[in-house]
Amino acid sequence: ADEPTGNLDLHTGEEIIQLLSALSRELGVTVISATHDHKMLATSDRILWIKDGRKDRLQRREELNIRVGKVS
Repeated sequence: ADEPTGNLDLHTGEEIIQLLSALSRELGVTVISATHDHKMLATSDRILWIKDGRKDRLQRREELNIRVGKVS
């Protein structure tokens, strides 16, 4: 999904995130999403960071250092 929560209000965006997570869990399918929405981090197993159009790094969610207002 390309920006699945783009142009949506907060509530609807969260519903889409929950729907994609449920589809993955219940059907055993992989969901790949390209997004700038950091809310999706909570439901992601792995995050591929892109910088200047190239792969920067691949991380498991557990490896993230998340602080309010900043993800590193």
